[in-house]
Amino acid sequence: MARVRDIMQTDVISVRPDTTVAELVRLLDDESISGVPVVDSSSAVQGVVSRTDVVRHAAAGPERPVEEGFWDEVARATDDGEDEGAYFLAPESAALVLRTSALDRLDFSDVAVREIMTPVGFSVDPGMMVWELADFLVRGRIHRALVVEDGQLQGIVTAFDILRVVAGDGRD
Repeated sequence: MARVRDIMQTDVISVRPDTTVAELVRLLDDESISGVPVVDSSSAVQGVVSRTDVVRHAAAGPERPVEEGFWDEVARATDDGEDEGAYFLAPESAALVLRTSALDRLDFSDVAVREIMTPVGFSVDPGMMVWELADFLVRGRIHRALVVEDGQLQGIVTAFDILRVVAGDGRD
C-alpha cells in the first residue's frame, strides 16, 4: 500500500498571511483549487484558507446591497455552464451557488487572509499509510492535509489524491 509521500503534491501553491482576500479569490479561481496553506517567509505553516472561509467571511459581514441584474447573471452563468469549476457553494445551503466573478463585486481588498484563515492546518507525516490518511480525512471531515516534516511544508494531499489511488491512477 502506498504512503502519503507517494501520492502527495510537492508543487504546493500557498499564500502569505498578509495576502488580501481579493488576491486569494483570484488565485483560487485561476488555479481551479479550493484552498491553500498559509505560510510565513520561512515556509512555516501558519494555517489554511479555503473558499469556504471566504464564503463564511462574506456571510458574516454586513448585508451589502446587490446591484440590479446580479441574480440574473448568476442564474444565466449557472444555466449555461459558464466558468465551470469556479463556484462557491454556501456550506449550509444547497440553494445558493455563486460564480467566483460574482464575489468580485464584494470588496475584499482591505481584508487579509490572516483574518479569515483557519489558524491550524491539519498535517500528516509523509510516511503515513494512505489508508490512515483516508481515515484521518474522514474523521476530521476535511478535504486536504498538509504534509509536514521537521516543521516544514513538504507537500499537500487531498481527498482527490486518495481517489486517484483507489481508481488505479496513483503514482507508484
